[in-house]
Amino acid sequence: MNVLLTGGAGYIGSHVVRALQEAGHNCAVYDSLVTGHASAVEAELIVADVANADALGAAMKDYSIDAVIHLAAFIEAGESVEKPDKYFRNNTIIALTLLDAMRSAGVGRLVFSSTAAVYGTPERVPIEEDARLEPINPYGASKLCVEYMLRAYAGAFGMGFVSLRYFNVAGADPAGDIGEDHDPETHLIPLILQVPLGSRRRISSRCAACRAAPGG
Repeated sequence: MNVLLTGGAGYIGSHVVRALQEAGHNCAVYDSLVTGHASAVEAELIVADVANADALGAAMKDYSIDAVIHLAAFIEAGESVEKPDKYFRNNTIIALTLLDAMRSAGVGRLVFSSTAAVYGTPERVPIEEDARLEPINPYGASKLCVEYMLRAYAGAFGMGFVSLRYFNVAGADPAGDIGEDHDPETHLIPLILQVPLGSRRRISSRCAACRAAPGG
């Protein structure tokens, strides 16, 4: 298959590209590089914003795209409370632009990078997939809005989709040449690991990453 990855120059995206190529698929990465890294891209790179419908359409046509993996988003839950407009505009509204570009190009399959933040504070742990959806910050709400959009588009236009609700993603490729690369680091697992490594004295529930985690 020919797969377009929006946000494919990011942490998760760079690993997904490698896995897809190892499975025999062709990848094209579509990324604005606002937070992504061109050096992590091991495929064709299109530097453009998902808000640019014309660029999206051209990419889907030029690379004969069969499916899209939508990873592009702002991801800091704490920041989303202070700047909800930024998150709903970038995470939710541009997803609508992407869906319409896919319809125009005849691309009917999408994998959406959602978040466990759509669950909010869980009633019980471990969280089951069908648990109540009640996000407690604009980041989670912006992602849940896209999930509702996907259901509507699937019902109205026959689009096939799957939403992946990640918790705390961590780790690196076994080769050790790609991994997390955030500056400053705000993700929970890397922050925890900084303590035994000696680069951080301690970590507490008051840190932004802990507050961002479901139930944190």
